[in-house]
Amino acid sequence: MIHLADSAPVASGNNSAVYRHPDDSSILVKVVRPEAVKRQKTRWGFLRGRRRRFYHLKNFMRVLEEQVAYYAAEGHASQHLEEVVGLIDTDIGPGLAVRCETFRSDIAPAVASLMKSGQLDRSILLLLEEFFDWLERSPLVVNELGIDNLVLSDRLPGRLRIVLIDGYGENAAIPLKSWSQSLNRYDKRQKVEKLRARLNAALSSEDALDRSLTASG
Repeated sequence: MIHLADSAPVASGNNSAVYRHPDDSSILVKVVRPEAVKRQKTRWGFLRGRRRRFYHLKNFMRVLEEQVAYYAAEGHASQHLEEVVGLIDTDIGPGLAVRCETFRSDIAPAVASLMKSGQLDRSILLLLEEFFDWLERSPLVVNELGIDNLVLSDRLPGRLRIVLIDGYGENAAIPLKSWSQSLNRYDKRQKVEKLRARLNAALSSEDALDRSLTASG
């Protein structure tokens, strides 16, 4: 068991808090937040969907299912998808251990952070387009695609890439996207177009784009 109770999370979402592994800085540990546990306990059983027996850990199961499904379809992992290490015991509840994506020796920044700091430029948009192309062609099922769950990583030597760290897996009670490849592709295409429009709007001014490029150079 690892001890996290005295540690501050490096990130926190609606469902999970994310911690550095105290003995291995290359690992992050996702732990379900107490508020999310309470929400699950107060929901009627039939509203929890087909993963009701996993209770508050259903999001972990969603991730594990999707990782296995990707391996089954492709025969290998993807550089654009977070690397899951496994389940781990912690003093604040079960944790999901994942590889820590990095950028310049720090935790990889989300696209949201790059936008806020004015570092979003054409080079990153090209990396995002590469990611979008992969996503639409992949068998991956995505339930949320946004600027908060995509990070810019240089962890693998020789190249930058965009990595999806959350928001994937089938979350519907009836898993239509898992059953239909065409429906899944359509759904992902819609999500990509919505996000692409938001990104382009952030760089709608050519002058602003040029300044960003100059600053990044």
